[in-house]
Amino acid sequence: MSVRGNARRDVTATFGGRTASGDDDARTQWSTAGTSALLAALPCAAVAAAAAVLLGPPLGRALLTPEPVRFLLPGASRPEPTAHARFLIAVLAPFALALAIALIARGRSRVVGPRAHAIARAVDGLVLAAAVFSVLAQYVLAYRVGAGVLYREHRVYFTGATLAVAGAIAVALVFVPRRPAARARLRSIAQETRARRLAAVALAVGFCALWLLTAFNTEGSIGLADTTVSSNVTLWLDETVALLNGLAPLAGFHAQYAQLWPYAAAGAMTLLGASLGVYAALAAACSGAAMLAVFAIFRRVVASSVLALALFVPFVATSFFKIHGTLANRYSPASLYSLFPIRYGGPYVLAWLLARRLDGRQPQRTVVLFFVAGLVALNNPEFGGPAFAATLAAALWTLPRPTWAGAARLVGAAAAGAVAATVAVGLLTLAVAGGLPHFADALEFVRIYGLDGFGMLPMPVAGFHLAIYLTFAAALALATVRSVDRARDVVLTGMLCWIGVFGLGIGGYYADRGFPDVLIELFSPWAFALMLLLVAAVRGMLARASRWPTAAELAVLAGFGVAVCSIAQTPTPWSQLARVSQRTPTPTLQAPAADRFVRLQSGRGEHVLIVAPLGHLIGYRAGVRDMFPYADVASAVTVGQWDTVMRLVREQRVRFAFVLADYAEVLVPQLSRAGFRVASLDRASRLVQLVRPVS
Repeated sequence: MSVRGNARRDVTATFGGRTASGDDDARTQWSTAGTSALLAALPCAAVAAAAAVLLGPPLGRALLTPEPVRFLLPGASRPEPTAHARFLIAVLAPFALALAIALIARGRSRVVGPRAHAIARAVDGLVLAAAVFSVLAQYVLAYRVGAGVLYREHRVYFTGATLAVAGAIAVALVFVPRRPAARARLRSIAQETRARRLAAVALAVGFCALWLLTAFNTEGSIGLADTTVSSNVTLWLDETVALLNGLAPLAGFHAQYAQLWPYAAAGAMTLLGASLGVYAALAAACSGAAMLAVFAIFRRVVASSVLALALFVPFVATSFFKIHGTLANRYSPASLYSLFPIRYGGPYVLAWLLARRLDGRQPQRTVVLFFVAGLVALNNPEFGGPAFAATLAAALWTLPRPTWAGAARLVGAAAAGAVAATVAVGLLTLAVAGGLPHFADALEFVRIYGLDGFGMLPMPVAGFHLAIYLTFAAALALATVRSVDRARDVVLTGMLCWIGVFGLGIGGYYADRGFPDVLIELFSPWAFALMLLLVAAVRGMLARASRWPTAAELAVLAGFGVAVCSIAQTPTPWSQLARVSQRTPTPTLQAPAADRFVRLQSGRGEHVLIVAPLGHLIGYRAGVRDMFPYADVASAVTVGQWDTVMRLVREQRVRFAFVLADYAEVLVPQLSRAGFRVASLDRASRLVQLVRPVS
């Protein structure tokens, strides 16, 4: 079915009449499957909590205790196998609930009655209470850095004023649609016309571009950017420059963030120049494309460009929520290229392709869809793996005829797509690097930061992260209810399932780090889920004769109000133009002294080792080939990684190494294992040259 063909049915379902699935009536608040979900929610939560407490320690010791790893800096690691085991149990709990919904629904006539509906209403109230508790916990929660050490400053994401405005928005969403005149007016505005569609698309593009201006920098402006932005950009940029310099991901170079993105960025930089401006412009353009893919998903869900825009604007604002800095010069997920587009770009485009398939558009071949999913997973397994699983789950939840044979065919096609993606990446690596890829390298940093616990902070037991978890769990549960009830609007069902599974899967990103600012980096999928749940909540309200929301629906309305308040952070275009036009006296990422020193101390085309920020860019400009297999010294944190460096030095017969003086105390002893000795210090560039005799 096309979006245009479904417009009349879906707009009617949103602003009056019955839902598309006909799964509610005036006498009950929930369908049989919906009541089953609430009946099963409390036992599932209790079992999961008990399993986490009792099984977490032995499960962690048996399955998730890492092998002993020696880090260069003692005390840099704090593995938490018990916490990881408990996180896995928490992730599996919503899937157990989904299974319970399906099993209870089979015996609906025996289980669901007046008493069951009364219990369901009580559980529904508990869901709202849990959401309120999670929001209020941000005011009293302190984060532990080490044993017995607490942050003295609490991280409050949403102020009291924000919550008050969000509550007012929720009240408006409850009462305004109850008025027939308001519903008629909204129905009229939501009707799709060519002019409204073009205007909505233009506004979506402009609004997204305005936010992405905050992520753009050049060599001249990056020195004035927020310090977190300027200190991290070297990692993302040098992964691409390493490819320009002859080192390919999975084939000698150990990329920390992306295995495939560097190919796209290197292509642009080859054509337009190896500069930060080119890289940042491409990153912003790809981030924008991914966000507009979500706008296209919203259009398919609500069949109205105007309504999709109303969902998209708060989604963008919440996705790019300011972490710190000022509104004019901020650090946010938009400027964190390792998130946008590297981690989120592929999954959001994949979700768009899935939505098209569910709506009867291309790609209809399952193998093609999962070929893309395989590429997304290989690019960044930490987020791409959950995106692949989410796509498979959504396809299973929306099977036209749910049979074991149909599920087996789907899984087989998904496996074939994954194999095809693996072969494609293997051929690409073979063509570029002359050898087959080492796919295990893609999991190196997941292991170091996850199982090995490098830089890990303990995740607090309670906090706003529980509200995010409940949102993803609710999305998956609602998708299951809709699947059991055979809801006709399969796009909404599939997208609810997709974002629920994806959000639960990437939760490990916060569970590993546990730092309060990292939670903001999960706001984008949380906002995605909120928008979909809002559509379902409004349809549910308007399908009932009373038009009153359930407690859980009220929580969704308030969550939408919180997302709307994020629009207040929208940057002004003149502030961004002024920021980008500013220049430091010496461009920050240009180091002519380092380029000159490396060029003079080694011959053109020489294989060298440069251990300094943007070492690969220095080597590229100096005309030498930097063989350091990591983007930065911050990526090479274990003795085992330096064993890899030493092996590469011997294989490539590297004679010269250049180390930033700040790193010399730690790294010179490592390099001495391969026979390097200090030769000179260049005070202008602060590079220490080491020489190794090669016979």
